Amino acid sequence: FFFVVAMEGYSTLATPMPRRGRRSQFFVLGLASMALLAVVGGTHGDKSQLGWGAAKEPEKPVTTAEPTGKCMKLKKIGAIGLGALISLKLASNVLKTGSNSVDSLPGQTFVGQGIRAKGPISVYSVKMFLGNRAKSALSAFKGKNLKGDAAFTEALEKSSFQKTIKITMMRSVTPQKMITSFNDAVSTRVPKKTLTKIEEPLNDLLTKAFSGKASQKGSEITFSMTGGNFFAISVAGKQQGSLWSSDLCKAFTDIYVGPKAVSSGARDAIVSGISDMINT
Repeated sequence: FFFVVAMEGYSTLATPMPRRGRRSQFFVLGLASMALLAVVGGTHGDKSQLGWGAAKEPEKPVTTAEPTGKCMKLKKIGAIGLGALISLKLASNVLKTGSNSVDSLPGQTFVGQGIRAKGPISVYSVKMFLGNRAKSALSAFKGKNLKGDAAFTEALEKSSFQKTIKITMMRSVTPQKMITSFNDAVSTRVPKKTLTKIEEPLNDLLTKAFSGKASQKGSEITFSMTGGNFFAISVAGKQQGSLWSSDLCKAFTDIYVGPKAVSSGARDAIVSGISDMINT
């Protein structure tokens, strides 16, 4: 365990990351050390040896005391701490934004990712990629605070450069739940006239895409918006179909970056990533 903590500390120091990210890593390492001490330490019934770790071998034979209630509580707290550490580590592995931990797409730049959750349940992770023309197309927003900027959001959603949203299922759900959730999300984001035209073909496309194992844990679904008006879905790299609709492309982008995004955490990470892209 100490070897793992030491290696994580070295990785934290050696890996370039924002100051906030580095502080978070050291916080987790601190939790790890405290949890381990609580598990192996505590008082062992002998009040004369109130130190961490097992009581030293006494010079004279004595009757070994049973662990005190305080000691057992410390060990329970330590076990909980270790469990929390493991959960934090797994979450950080899923959400690392370094170039070595995310996919890459030809001609596109990864800008951010996050988790789509329903209450306490994580449903899927979402990543966003933008075509290489995005940087110049959004150059007017260089140096600006993009969070909550309506003009920026509108420009991003209406732009014709390539936009790709890739989701990976973190748990298995019924296909109908995924179909219904996307249909509902789109229906509130397009004009009624457009909805009348695309409602049935979109439902058919979503039904085809999620009819197999696409809604099962580990499945990868990709939504592509090309030229501002061509929308396509692929599952595990296999094309499922497409639709021509600029309103649909705008709506699907808004699902993840708009003011009512399905994951505010993912939206903020994506917007922050776009800001970094524009300003470098």
